[in-house]
Amino acid sequence: MPAKPCCKQNVGRVRPPRVESSRLAPALRRRNPSLNCTVRQNGLALVAVLWVLILLSLLAANLSQGSRSNGLLTVNLIDATRGKYASEAGMQWALWNLQQPTENRWLADGGPRLLEFDDIDVWVALQDESGKIDLNAAPVELLTGLFLAAGADGPQAEALADAILDYRDEDDLRRLNGAEDADYLAVGREDGAKDARFDKVEELQLVLGVTPALYRQVRSSVTVLNGQAGINPLYAPRLALLALPGADEGTVDQYIEQRRRNSLDGLPPPELPLPESPYVSQRRSGINYTVLAESRVGKVVRTRYSARMGRRGGGQRGGLTLTEIRREMQPLFEIEEP
Repeated sequence: MPAKPCCKQNVGRVRPPRVESSRLAPALRRRNPSLNCTVRQNGLALVAVLWVLILLSLLAANLSQGSRSNGLLTVNLIDATRGKYASEAGMQWALWNLQQPTENRWLADGGPRLLEFDDIDVWVALQDESGKIDLNAAPVELLTGLFLAAGADGPQAEALADAILDYRDEDDLRRLNGAEDADYLAVGREDGAKDARFDKVEELQLVLGVTPALYRQVRSSVTVLNGQAGINPLYAPRLALLALPGADEGTVDQYIEQRRRNSLDGLPPPELPLPESPYVSQRRSGINYTVLAESRVGKVVRTRYSARMGRRGGGQRGGLTLTEIRREMQPLFEIEEP
């Protein structure tokens, strides 16, 4: 008998030759063009999806930032409203004080006083207008001294003082260092000198030569309500006192400190330590006032208001009214931040 094979032979099976994938892919794409198109479409879809994801991420980040900003704006708006009412409370506090007996009233020299609420500080100042320099009545010497005290040099101070007098008088005659209509036209201004009284302190900015910086320095020391050629030293601001002949910073600062100390101790006011001057007057006090109120809510929000208070009838016994309340943008007091 023939011997049986020890193992089975692979009969009829043919192993296909190996074809490398790098050669197969182009061949398949050539045989099936739709495969090439599908691959390209899938790539474009992937890129589109990535761009959509990027845009959605940016949109989400923007919405998140906007939500935080809106939240902060809402908080600031609430704090500003609280600050506004706190400032109004401060002004009412000053109005209440003026209705107290004379010995219990504040010294109305513009010194700040603190009114504290839970988390709001309100600084309040009361200023008797009789201590200020009247733009409609002050002589040229007092006006010159004011601008010298504000930092102007001699010729500039004299020019500003003459320009104020030319602005308020009714004639067209130009003073030695002043300014009439022709001088305004020479610098391109058609408004010219008013040739009438100042109606409000803000008109000082219209006088030729008065810069914004200079106006900010002197505005709290001038008025249109005094009606006197001189100032009342008991209530005069520092700059108005420095405008007096013979005044210097050391003497004026010492006098201001002494008058406030005497007021707190219930003592009579001190004598003015300056040479006798025709520009000192103690009349018309206790009639017109300016009240300033600045509230501080947290570390960000500041609300500032000023108002005018006057006695009805123009006498010292008339009832007080609070008028001309307005918002102030510049800081009202030189107080260090906490």
